[in-house]
Amino acid sequence: MQKKILKLFFIFSFSFFISAASAADLTGSAAVNVTSDTAATAKTMAFVEARRQIVTETLSPYANSADFRDLMKNTNDATLANLVSATTIDGERLSATTYSANIKMTIDAVAAKKWMADNDVENWLGESVSVDRSVVVIDLAGGLRDLVELNRALRNENIKPEIKRISGLTLTIGIPASSRAAFINAVRGAGWRVSDTDGFLRVSK
Repeated sequence: MQKKILKLFFIFSFSFFISAASAADLTGSAAVNVTSDTAATAKTMAFVEARRQIVTETLSPYANSADFRDLMKNTNDATLANLVSATTIDGERLSATTYSANIKMTIDAVAAKKWMADNDVENWLGESVSVDRSVVVIDLAGGLRDLVELNRALRNENIKPEIKRISGLTLTIGIPASSRAAFINAVRGAGWRVSDTDGFLRVSK
């Protein structure tokens, strides 16, 4: 099936070019308030909670959702800690048994991409896209039929995508930001579902 999808490149009248990269924003924050037997234990628990929340919120938009959820369930806290490149704390408060704070963490994109790839989680973290283009991730479950239909809808609106990646039946493209609204209307009009996740458009039947 992979070879079949690769051959479908020739069906598309897409334009290819190299674009300037725009890094994903992998900084997130969590407000925590944890009570335990001691403040020290509560603080440790609070950081574990914040780290897991921030990793989930910052990386999930860039990965296959089902696979990523499974990966998070099976990943220990030490591994997640290795993905964090920077941490800041604001409004820290402690009592004898409680710890609360606003914790901000930045995830290392290279480490995160490797972690997901090593665990066979499809992801598009680090995809290159210029500031005037939007990234679209398309599920081509119907194979050739879906590809032809999508191509027809985009040609009708004179939208020229840039193929960025093909992984199995998932196609990642870039489209001009100015064509974003027209793209959404075109694919919805052709019977596709479109959702917006942190700036990424996801398209499926």
